[in-house]
Amino acid sequence: MLYFAYGMNTNPKEMAYRCPGAQSLGHARLVDHSFRFAQHADVEPCDNSYVDGVLWDINEDNLRALDVLEGYPHYYHRVVGSVVLGSRTFHALVYRMQPGHQICEPSSSYYNLVTQGYRAHGVPTDQLEHSYNFSTTIFG
Repeated sequence: MLYFAYGMNTNPKEMAYRCPGAQSLGHARLVDHSFRFAQHADVEPCDNSYVDGVLWDINEDNLRALDVLEGYPHYYHRVVGSVVLGSRTFHALVYRMQPGHQICEPSSSYYNLVTQGYRAHGVPTDQLEHSYNFSTTIFG
C-alpha cells in the first residue's frame, strides 16, 4: 500500500527503524493540502495548494507501526489523498492531526529530523522553513 509522509517519516533512518522493508518511491506531492507545524508536522485540506513529501510503499506491519507512532486514531487520523509522483497520480494513506491542534513551533530536534529526511530525498524544504518561521513569529 502507498503512504505519503511529510514529517519525520520522510527520514530514511527513522523509517528503516520503525518500518523495515518500506520502500521509498521518492519525492511526491499531496495535492489540495497545505503544510503547518502544530508542534508536529500536519497537513490540512487547501484547494489549489500542495505539500511536498515522500511516497512510501509499506506493508500491513509497517502500517501498524505507523499507527502506534502517530497515535492513531486519537492524535492523528488517516485519510486517503491524491499524490503526484512524476507524471502519475496515486491514492495514498496520509495522517492528519485530529481537529483542535493549534499552530505551534516544533522542537529543534524534531525539525532537524524532518529537514534531514527532506534533504535525503531531494524534497524542497521551503514549506518547512516557511511554516517554522510562521510558528516562531506567532509564538516565538
